Amino acid sequence: MKRCKYLGIFVSLSLSLSLLSTFLYEITFAAPVDFPKKEITVIVNMGPGGGRDVLARGVGNKMSKYLGVPVVVMNKPGAGGATGLISLYHSAADGYTIGVGMATDIIDQILEKREYDNKKFIYLGRAQSSPGFLFVKSDSPFRSVKDFKTFGKPVRHATFSMTSNSTVVPMVIANREGFTMVIVGGYKGAADAAMALVRGEVEFAGPGLVAAMPFLRAGQIRPILTIHQKRSPDFPDIPTVGEIGHPDLDIWALDFWFMTPPGVPKERVQILEDALMKTLKDPEFLGWAKGAGVDPAPLSGEEMTKMVFKLFGLLEQYKGDIDKYLKETR
Repeated sequence: MKRCKYLGIFVSLSLSLSLLSTFLYEITFAAPVDFPKKEITVIVNMGPGGGRDVLARGVGNKMSKYLGVPVVVMNKPGAGGATGLISLYHSAADGYTIGVGMATDIIDQILEKREYDNKKFIYLGRAQSSPGFLFVKSDSPFRSVKDFKTFGKPVRHATFSMTSNSTVVPMVIANREGFTMVIVGGYKGAADAAMALVRGEVEFAGPGLVAAMPFLRAGQIRPILTIHQKRSPDFPDIPTVGEIGHPDLDIWALDFWFMTPPGVPKERVQILEDALMKTLKDPEFLGWAKGAGVDPAPLSGEEMTKMVFKLFGLLEQYKGDIDKYLKETR
């Protein structure tokens, strides 16, 4: 009888320990799933209506479907975009605040000390990749940027932003190819830079396609270089930067990515990344993107992180040359 009694106690104790173990396991491993519980805020470090803002609102609208909570956009422009990035960098590491970034943020950090570090953000993935272009006047003798070497005098480039992709790429190419370039800055926007090209104030410019389109339709300008990994279907005859001998510069396409502040738990980062990747493949989102002029190009958080560090490595090589152009800009 005593043996049966002790056996019963042993079975009961074993069952209790098993249940306790299961309970503790569920508490430990179910906790990360209990996210998010409230709305997610996307900080956009530029004003409403720009490329980051449009993308953030389009992604946020559909991403909420996969997160189960609203995703709202908060515009925090200022200091050339630094204000919003500083705010994101110092946000709570709980996954409830994310942001949108691009290569110009890295350029700014390299050229000027900032209160944030792009190497420490946690990247959820790339959302968009659009080609950039360099344009000349339609009656220009230049058929390629390599023709600048035989111009006989400095070629002038119009820019509205010293850290834009379409300004930094020509800086690097000029250094590599050995031609002299003068950057004419001070234009208020991409359309103004395109108009300067039409007026003959400069030899080339790199406005975004939206800003350049009216001048393209009027036959006043034409592209000579595509800044992307592949040729644009809009201009299939225009070579990419890689095709003219600079394959490492194709990462300077107009890419936008999403990231979190440093220190967000891996489980929450994974939930956010999964939601982002599902959003970028969602049929409704793809339909919206086509109408909004957004080019979805999903890239995982891990791949995006590698790309960011590659950008740092490339730019740090040319920091001195970029600084030189900044000082010489008139």
